Amino acid sequence: MSAKTPFKSFIAAPLMLNSVLIIASLVFVFVLKETTPVPIFIIFMLINTIFMTLYALVPLKYKNGFRLANMLIIGSFLFFLAQLLGRQNFQIEGFFFYLFAGVIGGVMVNYANGKIIGPLISGRSWCGWNCWTVMFLDLLPWKKNTTWQTGGVRYIKYIMFALSLALTAVLVLIFKYTIVDTSPEAMASGTRTALIWGAAGNILYYVIGIALAVSFKDNRAFCKYACPVSLFLKASNKFALLKIGTKKEKCTDCKTCSSVCPMSIDIPAYVKDETRVLADECIMCMKCVSHCPENALFASVGLDVSKKNILLMKS
Repeated sequence: MSAKTPFKSFIAAPLMLNSVLIIASLVFVFVLKETTPVPIFIIFMLINTIFMTLYALVPLKYKNGFRLANMLIIGSFLFFLAQLLGRQNFQIEGFFFYLFAGVIGGVMVNYANGKIIGPLISGRSWCGWNCWTVMFLDLLPWKKNTTWQTGGVRYIKYIMFALSLALTAVLVLIFKYTIVDTSPEAMASGTRTALIWGAAGNILYYVIGIALAVSFKDNRAFCKYACPVSLFLKASNKFALLKIGTKKEKCTDCKTCSSVCPMSIDIPAYVKDETRVLADECIMCMKCVSHCPENALFASVGLDVSKKNILLMKS
């Protein structure tokens, strides 16, 4: 970088991410009359504030370490405390089980905040800063940007989403089977079943994620081609307030931004169009902002709709 990226280029990201948790806290306290999740939301806000601020302030070579640390702490908290100790399934099958059971629990709150409603405000920040699946996949050695693959591999996520939805629908609606324990006694067998489902789902995700990463030499191949949860995030991200802003007058078309983008977005194309980065594949990791030598990119808040992904495609 020719100059240090101004702190103001980053500040909108933690503010918008934390605003989701603030709104959720207010809903629980004043609408649902339930305060149990609020301390967890406060902890997440503190973690996001500390590490996203440090990310903005430290030299470039240390930035990714603070992003991974943020992901590791929040991802581990959710994985070990909520999923393992809480014995809930936070994979997409768990969401569908809760949805069909008509029960609002930790799984539903997690999906609302991070993956369905929250992204309308903070974009796909979950994918860039909080996802426990990616917190391990991002440690794999293929960190440089690659182009998007063409062909059938791009439909894996849709197939996984459809299979998860169909499987849980058949089990709940036809066979009356569920992993959601609604009894007053909170039967241990039910929670063990949820834990087994969650463990199986995580193992499957890691097997697929590592296989795709090795095959395409791309740490984020799972996010691009296989993650069924990303379909929720992509839909919400089209209307997200938080996106990457651009300054065409500063851009020299060096393409550094697209070369470091883990989601292989053709960022210079949006700069030339004088628009924000209107790609629903953007995960707000802020790599493009921190690597831009001319400070032509920044985290911005605005109203627009993502209509087309301009991606770096395999020739």
